[in-house]
Amino acid sequence: MALLLGIDFGTTYFKVGLFDAFGAQRGLGRIAVAKASPLPGRSELPVGDFWRLLRQGLADALRQANASAKDIVGMSYSSQANTFVLLDRNDEPLTPLIIWTDRRAHPLDMEVGEFAHSERFQRTTGLAGLAPECASVKWRWYQRHEPALWARTARVMTLSDYFTFALTGEVVGDGSTAAFTGLYSTAKGEWWTEALEFFAVPRTALSLPLRLGTPCGRTVPRALDFIGLPPGVCFAVGGLDHHVAAIGSGLDRLAGASISTGSVLAAMMLVDAVEPVADCYHGPHLDGRFYRLAFDPAGANQLEDYQRQFASHLSITQLVALAATVSPGALPESVAGEDADLRHAAIVRGLMERISATQRTLLRRVQGVRAVRRVIATGGGARSDTWLQINADMLDATIIAPRCHERACLGAAAFGAVAAGVHGSHTDALLAMVHSDRVVEPQAPAVAIYAGKRFGLERP
Repeated sequence: MALLLGIDFGTTYFKVGLFDAFGAQRGLGRIAVAKASPLPGRSELPVGDFWRLLRQGLADALRQANASAKDIVGMSYSSQANTFVLLDRNDEPLTPLIIWTDRRAHPLDMEVGEFAHSERFQRTTGLAGLAPECASVKWRWYQRHEPALWARTARVMTLSDYFTFALTGEVVGDGSTAAFTGLYSTAKGEWWTEALEFFAVPRTALSLPLRLGTPCGRTVPRALDFIGLPPGVCFAVGGLDHHVAAIGSGLDRLAGASISTGSVLAAMMLVDAVEPVADCYHGPHLDGRFYRLAFDPAGANQLEDYQRQFASHLSITQLVALAATVSPGALPESVAGEDADLRHAAIVRGLMERISATQRTLLRRVQGVRAVRRVIATGGGARSDTWLQINADMLDATIIAPRCHERACLGAAAFGAVAAGVHGSHTDALLAMVHSDRVVEPQAPAVAIYAGKRFGLERP
């Protein structure tokens, strides 16, 4: 049985998914990522741990699939942005993987802020400015705070660049994640000379950014030691996790926009041109168009935090099931009776509604005046019928839930399918592999309640 491998480099979990040619999930490895923090604000992952986690995830997925690594014919990835590693002239890591959440470059340098808020920068990159978490800002930090180490640096690679290089030997990456560095001309699809000069990063130190989904060779013998893959597996570059998850959910075919309810909240749609939009980010899509993305870091882990602190005797699933019994927009203090669990459910319902209201704000940012009537839901929140209904009512839109829960893995596997010749094009692969499961329509009474209610977490 020919298998397709899609790896999702999430911030909290790495997920390793195995799929057949029709998109059926055959195996999944889900591995928690424990980062190191040697100093306050630091967030690092030793390179050896990175490969160990991936080997474990692949072994788990193969065990579930009752398969061998030799059954894998094609592969790709979806990736967090702005996580990186520095390599020396022998291509050996000089640093651990510096995770994007690392705060060593706080506060943002004034000169960087001025550059990133110029109209020229925003029109060229499609970004709404730069944050201290961006890779390019931290590369500037290394130049100033660790110049001896920077002088030994021959390559600067994002996580996905390094993964591609290690397994294939190709010094290439993808424009979908490169767009978040602030060094990439999104409209032209190439590194931007002015930004490279500003951040003093030589073009020769960077990987060549390809359009996501582009085949770029096969795994080399060292892939067996790194991750447990034999040589010869066809490889395609992937893209930004939110982008690949939206593709693996049927964005543009099943709906005009997507929302993600995971550790980070996000809304995405496709546009024809890169235009500066407040609090929005752009990157290249498969077909010459661009994605427009808005996100908020305050995600669904708010539920986990509440459950852990105040209702540990109930699981998240139990709390969400109880929340379904609470009326839309109800205040916790209005819940009758002395049932403590019901009050927990009312509070959780309120958290879900406020998170959904934030999604509404993000969706309005990306869509502008063009209202979207069908929206794909991705992320862990999309597994809950209750949350899907809240989203439908909050957005006053039809919500589509794809059949596969691991949409980022599936989108990456579809790229691998094209690289391996299993499907002739990305359109063919996505048509064969991505299927809708549930369709949830808005309910007028709840729509009216949410339309007239303001939520504390929703931003104008």
